[in-house]
Amino acid sequence: MKKNMPHCIIVCVLFLAFPLTASTPITRADSLFEQRNKNFDKEKILADSSTINKTIHWYRQAVNENSAEQKYEAVWKLLRAFYFKATFTTDDKEYRQRLYHRAINFGEKYVDSYPNRVELHCWLGILWGYLGEVQGLLTSARQGVAGKVKNHAEKTIDLDADYLDAGGYRMLGLLHRKVPKIPLVLTWPSEKKALSYLERAYKMAPENLFNKLYLAQALAEQDQQERARKLLQEIINTDTVKHGIAADTMIKHQSQKLLKELK
Repeated sequence: MKKNMPHCIIVCVLFLAFPLTASTPITRADSLFEQRNKNFDKEKILADSSTINKTIHWYRQAVNENSAEQKYEAVWKLLRAFYFKATFTTDDKEYRQRLYHRAINFGEKYVDSYPNRVELHCWLGILWGYLGEVQGLLTSARQGVAGKVKNHAEKTIDLDADYLDAGGYRMLGLLHRKVPKIPLVLTWPSEKKALSYLERAYKMAPENLFNKLYLAQALAEQDQQERARKLLQEIINTDTVKHGIAADTMIKHQSQKLLKELK
């Protein structure tokens, strides 16, 4: 019996080091997504696209191969991956616009299949919002983009107001703040509502850097500069990674720019 002990120990060590878990498309994609900030250039605020491209490939595989529940997970995670690719791997506005369109066209096909899933509505709202900014607010308003963001944001709140650190309220606040009123086209945007929604998002998730930045921007525009400066300084002084290196760097860059303007 004792003669077999070394062999047993070796087998146990190998089993622990290399667990017998099956690698599936979605687990591969999840693992790659965690490496999305690899080779991030802080000066250009751009990530290398090779890792997120592989991530998107495996999420697409998961959409085509998995069961109903896993398929849904792959769908919304694919939207999240496209958001990262478009937002953080290129500064070409036309290319970014095409990527947002591609992701939105893909995601909207699944709304009828998953009408009450918060992740799908939230990420579609985010993608519509970024598309609106890239192609121009007035053009987007006339094309109904603002309405798309509004609908997905309100649905997100109805399904889970806490999702993505008050993502629905954050979207609504940003929407009311950025979208201009257009007679006979868009009459509902309101600075008062913008501040109210952003205050609510901040109170629900005060450590979220997006919530802090967007509230600070709204406060600065409404002559509450002292509080805006305080929030911006808190963002700049944050020494832990909150949303990933790329997102945190972008937020801090925008915060430093606004703080300089306010001084």
